[in-house]
Amino acid sequence: KRLMKVIIVGATKTGFHIAQNLSNEGHSIVFIDNREEVLHQATNSLDVLTILGDGSSHRVLEEGGIKGSDFFTAVTNDDRVNIMASLLAKIYGVPKVVVRITDPEHLDNPLLLKEKGLYTVYPEKVVADKIAQLIEVPFATLSEVFGEGRVRILKLEVKKGSALEGKKLGELERLSSWILIALSRGGKLTIPRGDTLIQAGDYVIGLGMKEALKELERLVGPPEPRTKRVVILGGGRIGYYLLKELSGRGIFLRLIETSSQRSLELAQELSHVLVFKGDGTSGEVLKEAGVEEADYFVALTRDDEVNVLASLCAKNLGCKKVIILSRKRDYTPIVEKVGIDVAINPPLAAASEVMRYIRGEKVLSLSLLEEGKGEILEVLVKEDSKIAGKVLRDTAFPEEALIGAIVRKHNIIIPRGDTTILPNDRVIVLTLPQAIKKVEKLFG
Repeated sequence: KRLMKVIIVGATKTGFHIAQNLSNEGHSIVFIDNREEVLHQATNSLDVLTILGDGSSHRVLEEGGIKGSDFFTAVTNDDRVNIMASLLAKIYGVPKVVVRITDPEHLDNPLLLKEKGLYTVYPEKVVADKIAQLIEVPFATLSEVFGEGRVRILKLEVKKGSALEGKKLGELERLSSWILIALSRGGKLTIPRGDTLIQAGDYVIGLGMKEALKELERLVGPPEPRTKRVVILGGGRIGYYLLKELSGRGIFLRLIETSSQRSLELAQELSHVLVFKGDGTSGEVLKEAGVEEADYFVALTRDDEVNVLASLCAKNLGCKKVIILSRKRDYTPIVEKVGIDVAINPPLAAASEVMRYIRGEKVLSLSLLEEGKGEILEVLVKEDSKIAGKVLRDTAFPEEALIGAIVRKHNIIIPRGDTTILPNDRVIVLTLPQAIKKVEKLFG
């Protein structure tokens, strides 16, 4: 696959994630932003060209080489800049344009809807869905669904004394509906082989049938009780979508919000939610909201430090598990070491959505793993794909990638070496960065 010329408007955390992934693959990246200090940071840490200016200005876009670019994305924190810049990119003939939207009112903007090759991403809803999936599977620290919801990917901590500890992958009883596709140790992501020794403190990533979760759960320890009580801090858009997603699941929901006006609005709209107005870092407020008996405390404010502090207070008061939003790059692994069960990075979730469009129309869904150290792709096999009609062992599939599952009509297949890949299969692939081009070539 040929290298692309990519323009990114907005040297935000999301923009950095996208640029890092693409520059590692050798693509030509131009960063446009009106803040000199973040462009200086980009120049020092990434192989990119930077331009200081307003990304919604046609003159600045021309300076960045908008004519002849292959891909354009606008990911600033200003929807108006993103929309204007993206519409200009289409006028200049960029074939594929992705605009990040933060206000849902802009999602049905007719100017965006009528443009062919212009796509919108709204990560706030994506993040809420990720958290809801985690709450549904309390023994995992990451939960993603693929294959139209029929295949689940879970990240599991290997605890001392669990059935996984001290075992080589080849020694494990073969699971009928699951496969372990990756191992994370000390921040490094690898694809395990038969002789890989699994140690306490490792994280393993498994992929398999959503209906057979019990088969995987027994490997990591005693079964977790069903989630009954959830306390959420922060009634912003992510908090709102999460409350809507969790309603109707038989979960007792409580919300802590600092704004009086927002508290009133949410209490009126979400009649099934008990809303508390107060400071989420206050022990008294947390106790009043019932954190001591909660199964989950979820901190969703825009302040990472508040999220960490409130969650540690909640854990200290007896809450079983805590989830926080953590927007800082490389902050997530550190946070999880101090007692936070799961830290979710919204900029990384936004970057995953943008990367899906970069990978092409055959990529149905995409998730970045471990701060972008790996990707999980759901790829539709076309008639003219090089891999179509081939037996898996004959495809020279790269060692740094692995096919975890195949969705074929109504069946889910955990593949073996003698499995044949057929046109119209939905193939779920884990790939490390060095194998992405080879994987794209096989499915292209």
